[in-house]
Amino acid sequence: MTRTLTRQPESASKIDLIQAHFRTQIRKGKLVAGDRLPPERQLADQFGVSLLTVNKAMAGLETEMLLDRQASRGTYIHPDVSRGQILVVFDTCHFAVPELARFYHQLLQSLTTEVKLHNMRPTHILGYGEPGDDFIDSLEPNSTIWNQAAGILAMAGLETFEDTLKDKGVPAVTLTTFRNQGYHPVVMDMHGLMVKSYKHLMDRGCRNIALIFNIPTDSQTFEADYLGRMSYQPQFYDELCKLGLPVNPKLVKACCRTAEQGYQAMCDLWHGADRPDGVIVSDDNTAMGVGKAVRDLMITTPEQLKLVTHATAGVDRDFPIDFTRCQFDLKRICRGAFGLLYRLMIGERDADRLTIKAAIKQGSTT
Repeated sequence: MTRTLTRQPESASKIDLIQAHFRTQIRKGKLVAGDRLPPERQLADQFGVSLLTVNKAMAGLETEMLLDRQASRGTYIHPDVSRGQILVVFDTCHFAVPELARFYHQLLQSLTTEVKLHNMRPTHILGYGEPGDDFIDSLEPNSTIWNQAAGILAMAGLETFEDTLKDKGVPAVTLTTFRNQGYHPVVMDMHGLMVKSYKHLMDRGCRNIALIFNIPTDSQTFEADYLGRMSYQPQFYDELCKLGLPVNPKLVKACCRTAEQGYQAMCDLWHGADRPDGVIVSDDNTAMGVGKAVRDLMITTPEQLKLVTHATAGVDRDFPIDFTRCQFDLKRICRGAFGLLYRLMIGERDADRLTIKAAIKQGSTT
């Protein structure tokens, strides 16, 4: 009796495993441009798979421009593979508004410095358009640079592109103030910043605290943007109430994004029936106008009014008055973002997200 032995088809996961192994070796710098790989038969023995499985895995890596396969000479790491190339992705809109440009230029510079400190090469990619398909198309997602990248640091809306990057084995870290953006976000915790500022003013005797936001809100809720992203948790006002001082709806000013709007908001608050004894400003640019209004109205701080604004340590701003600041640290943001990206690059898949907390820097206004 003749028995016919049939080989079961290799699982696609074995192909993925082989490809992931070589992507990681390349991105760690253990395999560099020009290195020759062992023959495919030897790799089949090494991984305990069939020659066909190795062949399919190598073909996929060749398509990604990671390998250069030559029938007569063997398989080599592609000469164009960029060891340690980190793409730093921004939307041009971040630099188009003069009030915002200084922060984003310094953030970009700080990210570049952090990448270079780890002997990797930053490459800047600028896209344009609203987050979504138009923005992704502007990045030319089918170009070879996305196959060669070791990782991506993005201050931009890559939401619909992250699945593609994940399939390519390229980790991406998103710097954001939105709690529900990106697979691996570094969240600058604006929610926590405002809670800390509120408690700071309460601890200094304030009982009529005004909130000046740069985003849409009413007395009880915040509006998500059209992608459903929110900087603040829905129970934000409840959390402030638990501190022992409910928010007065008449003292909430929303959509104040410019110095002019901040100026007008401060004037309206000061001339209103419920004059505040403390004010929190959630935006640097708005604070420029608030500070000017305080001077023009001849308000004395901290005797008549105590003030806290959001700011970022490491970004110089010439505020009209010496605000107390509840601020993020730019260097910490960049160190944290690169640290999270590197853990993903070396395969620590339990790395998920990082939350950056703000700290109070005392000024003369409280």
